[in-house]
Amino acid sequence: MNRLRPHSAALILLLGALVTMASFATDMGLPVLAQTAASLGVAPGTAALTFSVFLAGFALGPILFGPLSDSHGRRPILLIGCAMFVVFGALAAFSQSLNALLVWRFLMGTGAGAVQVLVVAMVRDLFTGNEARVKQSYVNLAGGVAPIIAPTIGVAVAAFGGWRAIYGVLALGGMVLFIVAALRLDESALPRANATRTVRAAVGSYAIVFRHPVTLGYVIVIALNFGCLFAYVSGSSLVLIGLLGVSRRTYGLLFASTSFGLMIGAFTSARLSRRGVSHARLIAWGLGAIVMSAVLLVALTLAGWLPVWVLVPVALVGFIGHGIVRPNATQGALEPMAAIAGVASAVITAVQMLTGALASSVVAAMFNGRTALAVTGTMAVCATGSALVYTAIVRPAERRGPQTSQAREFLHQTNIIA
Repeated sequence: MNRLRPHSAALILLLGALVTMASFATDMGLPVLAQTAASLGVAPGTAALTFSVFLAGFALGPILFGPLSDSHGRRPILLIGCAMFVVFGALAAFSQSLNALLVWRFLMGTGAGAVQVLVVAMVRDLFTGNEARVKQSYVNLAGGVAPIIAPTIGVAVAAFGGWRAIYGVLALGGMVLFIVAALRLDESALPRANATRTVRAAVGSYAIVFRHPVTLGYVIVIALNFGCLFAYVSGSSLVLIGLLGVSRRTYGLLFASTSFGLMIGAFTSARLSRRGVSHARLIAWGLGAIVMSAVLLVALTLAGWLPVWVLVPVALVGFIGHGIVRPNATQGALEPMAAIAGVASAVITAVQMLTGALASSVVAAMFNGRTALAVTGTMAVCATGSALVYTAIVRPAERRGPQTSQAREFLHQTNIIA
């Protein structure tokens, strides 16, 4: 069977589908948290730990597999990640205790994290500059479908087979993607025969990423934005169902409507990038939308007036901002790291997932069932911090110009590049 060509729409669709693995694994279970908790005999808030451990595994996966993909190639490592998602997703379906479920969710997240980091690295392998920003946007656009439909699918699946059926469906979907990727996906970065595969080389590559002001700045921007986004994602069912009293079916529709903003933002980013709008301007617009929506939600929460018909549209504006910022910030972080895109992508994914897990934990710990402040306050803190980092660190570093001499010297010494 022929492999997909780099500029084909089918490749972007496949990469986008692979990105959705994590979103489906988190969002499908949101409406049935209470059902999961009751089945395992734990409190509903404790069941929310299934999301935190998934994100922790998602953060570990890139750290382990990112450097391996730089030396062994993207495709085999991606297939390993898919296989982990399938196997541990199936085991999660048969969990008889919360502890067992948490273990399988953690390992499932590790596999999903490996897939995520490799999709981002493959786009960087195949494209550069403005074209890369467009492709990143289109991958995010395809991946944005999952948050829209996942909660509704989760409700439908749970209605027929309970929460365990959700994990069975996830494993089946992962198996389909594994087969398609094995048959149609080509290698984007062939292993270098002279590459040094040592701990020193891996550690040195990570050091380069953390010492580069532009890349590190963008990593923090992406992470804080994800913390803002996931504070809403993880707390939305608590607020909309538990606090505002909407039904599970209505919740799925409301969640889908706000998540649609990610697709709108990604599509807007792709179209404007093609028309020559700079990444700096797009990021500034996106961050403005994110901060404005988060701060407004906090103000409305403190005022004691946050009806559903206000919460959802304001959140939608923020989601549009996230859809604009992410592809541009991701490519901005990867642009100086062509030779170690796997490591750089691993840092992006790991740091953002750790931040998301922390934001989710803060929401779970602070939510008291009487106000949405735990959710909106966490969103505002993360959004404001992201804007400050971009303004104070990233833009000044970009204006000073590229800083690649130290990175290239190390890469030559370790034979990572010729």
